[in-house]
Amino acid sequence: IFGKKDNHVPPAGRDLIRKTLHEAGVAYSWYEVAWAQHAFIRDELSKGRYDPAIAKICFEMLLELFERTLKLDLGSMSGSSMVIEDVC
Repeated sequence: IFGKKDNHVPPAGRDLIRKTLHEAGVAYSWYEVAWAQHAFIRDELSKGRYDPAIAKICFEMLLELFERTLKLDLGSMSGSSMVIEDVC
């Protein structure tokens, strides 16, 4: 999860991270939040960058990932056996 305005990890660095994960075959989700800066989820010492609404959404995504990854009984992941079609 990155902020589009994050100057600590510039766009080229984010592109490298995403490319490396993709080339390694890692299953991942990638989120870049519009208008968000570095540390936008931290509510302490964030110098006005904290966004509680976006932080709540990010924590919900994190909890869902942890619950599925830690194998709690949430059922199958949606699309896990889906055939991907080229419809364009």
